[in-house]
Amino acid sequence: MINSLFILKNKTVLFAEDDTVMREQTAEILSMMFEKVYTAKNGEEAYEIYEDEKPDLIITDIKMPRKDGLKLSEQIRKHDYTTPIILLTSFTDRDLLINAANLSIDGYLTKPVQFEQLTLTICTSMQRIKKDLGMLYFGNDITYNIGTKEIYCKGTPLTLGPKEYELLELLISKRHLVVSKKEIASHLWPMDTVCDSAIKNLIMRMRKKLGDKLILSVRSIGYRINTDYVSDTPKVAQKRRARGSCET
Repeated sequence: MINSLFILKNKTVLFAEDDTVMREQTAEILSMMFEKVYTAKNGEEAYEIYEDEKPDLIITDIKMPRKDGLKLSEQIRKHDYTTPIILLTSFTDRDLLINAANLSIDGYLTKPVQFEQLTLTICTSMQRIKKDLGMLYFGNDITYNIGTKEIYCKGTPLTLGPKEYELLELLISKRHLVVSKKEIASHLWPMDTVCDSAIKNLIMRMRKKLGDKLILSVRSIGYRINTDYVSDTPKVAQKRRARGSCET
């Protein structure tokens, strides 16, 4: 658990709770573990912060005004199955938890929250992020270190352009989803208007460097990572090896 707490030092958390005293007291505790703590007093405010800040962890009370914790989680899970979510409940909320079965909730905290319970639940839920800090192995001898953003082909460093790195990270972060051309454009060029050909040319350059199997086109929609071609263990990636080339 000590190693997990160390990882939190450069992570952010969003804490949504309508009770002012509990929100402030818990936020103070969280600030000792996380680099940045965002707070929200209802679900609507929490979702706005989530969209703007993209926190690494979300802790939300179930019962809140304007939008409860379950509706908040459901809204997030429509497009994000990566960010860990912890639900804060009371004993009377047990029946409500049935509705959380399909929301990929990472942990539950029961009020009143004890410090040991809080830290243990956070560390357990953050195992997903801890795993993501390792290596990804692509099927044509390319490895990508998510933590350091270094990429190699057969041990030789590859150089990607800034936009190529941004797009690769975006696709990896949503590797179980199709990322639309509109989302790619707004993420990579938030202040500019770009045409589809600019995105297509960017994809072509990346395929030339990383092989043509990694990024799949979804007709009329966008692109996604070929999850059959990516693994977090080298042996699986070797089994998925396909014809492809990488340029240095």
